[in-house]
Amino acid sequence: MQPLTPQTFSRIDKLLLDDRGQSPEQSRQTRQAHGLAVVTGQDVAASYELQLALLSAINLGTRTFGAKVDVFAPEPVWSAPCLVPAGGNGSLLEAVTSLGGQRSVQPPASQRHHILIGAGVESLRSIRATFDGWLVGVGPARQMPRLQERPLCPLAPIAAAALAVCEIFADFAQLNVEAARRTVSFSLWRPDRDASDGAGVGQPIVDLPASVGVFGLGHLGQAYLWALAALRYEDREKVQFTLYDDDPVEPPNLETGVLLQSTDVGGLKTRAIAHWLEARDFTTRVIERRITESYRLSGAEPLLGLCGFDDNQSRQWLTGVGLARIFDSGLGGEAYNFDTIAFHAWPNPRPTDKLWKVESASELAERVERRRAAVNSNAGYAALGVSEECGHIELAGKSVAVPFVGALSACMVVAELLKSLNGGPVFSDITLRLVSSDAGSADAVLQSEVATPIRGVKTQGVPQTSG
Repeated sequence: MQPLTPQTFSRIDKLLLDDRGQSPEQSRQTRQAHGLAVVTGQDVAASYELQLALLSAINLGTRTFGAKVDVFAPEPVWSAPCLVPAGGNGSLLEAVTSLGGQRSVQPPASQRHHILIGAGVESLRSIRATFDGWLVGVGPARQMPRLQERPLCPLAPIAAAALAVCEIFADFAQLNVEAARRTVSFSLWRPDRDASDGAGVGQPIVDLPASVGVFGLGHLGQAYLWALAALRYEDREKVQFTLYDDDPVEPPNLETGVLLQSTDVGGLKTRAIAHWLEARDFTTRVIERRITESYRLSGAEPLLGLCGFDDNQSRQWLTGVGLARIFDSGLGGEAYNFDTIAFHAWPNPRPTDKLWKVESASELAERVERRRAAVNSNAGYAALGVSEECGHIELAGKSVAVPFVGALSACMVVAELLKSLNGGPVFSDITLRLVSSDAGSADAVLQSEVATPIRGVKTQGVPQTSG
């Protein structure tokens, strides 16, 4: 077994190490043994949105549990063409297999929680993933009725799949006794209102962003691109994504980065992700340098930015590069808050130094001491085989990250981008918890009922046949 280093340390296994002192090896083995299963109905064969939910669940489930996802579906599903660009141009079976799924000839065992998509046969352990417009709903199938699943926004089926994976993982990891036994729902259109509010279904999309900059291609940046690639573009070749990053792909990135494969390890993230996008007919541009205080956009760079940075200094610098709008999210990186999503739009009512506060030297020192105390009180760190205390502290400093959190965050971020282009209600700040007892309840600050038009931004219409 290779020695554990910050470059090989699984961010998912770190959650169980910090939460209960479980060794990374034991965590990996239990995750793989548990795995994930999905049951679908025959209606998945002809539905873009249901296929998107299925493929998102497989992609996230494979990475979260580290094992192939078992998919049980009627025969016509497997020979159906894949309608979703992320799955490629072949059959749905080929798409499922490429993302880490495997065809199952038997439904899941009666004691195993599994995701139910579409008109599949429900059982006592079915966790239904459903949607309606911009509304997302997940819960035990006998408590969560199937919603109307009107195809107003492709982000909703992604969010439903991610939330269903979250519920099953939280039950597996014993993070909340209610997980997989409750219903959770919220609206990407109106996160400030109860899901039962009729306004949460939202409105159809007319305009899509044709030029977007994605700053940082880690956990969040790749999730943004999975969500953007799911939008129903009329001509993908006329859509350009500019990719800003200079980091190489490391083994732990394969668990949290939804666009990466094992063959990408060692290469630059920009190259691997550009290849993924171009294989789906999008146009890309790569900028392999860090954003600094002096960076300014050139005339060819996009005016819309999605920020996936993990430090506030870079976020502050990004506001000065010349972007018209920035859509940013940050995730909790500790075992107690890894499921927290914080969205911020810029311009924002708060100044940047208040919105994204930079840690002082004394605050950093205090954080290191808290980390040292956590290591000393957790027997799991002593068993890692890392001899020096500084090695333990460095490992303890790595963030916890699980891919379904990034996927849900991406749906929220891209939803705000779409509403800004389509005159919908926009929010300056949103906070959402996924695993806690109030999962799905968002703390959201409404900025405007009708978004102010963004000038100079390239857009593309939605095909007439999309609805």
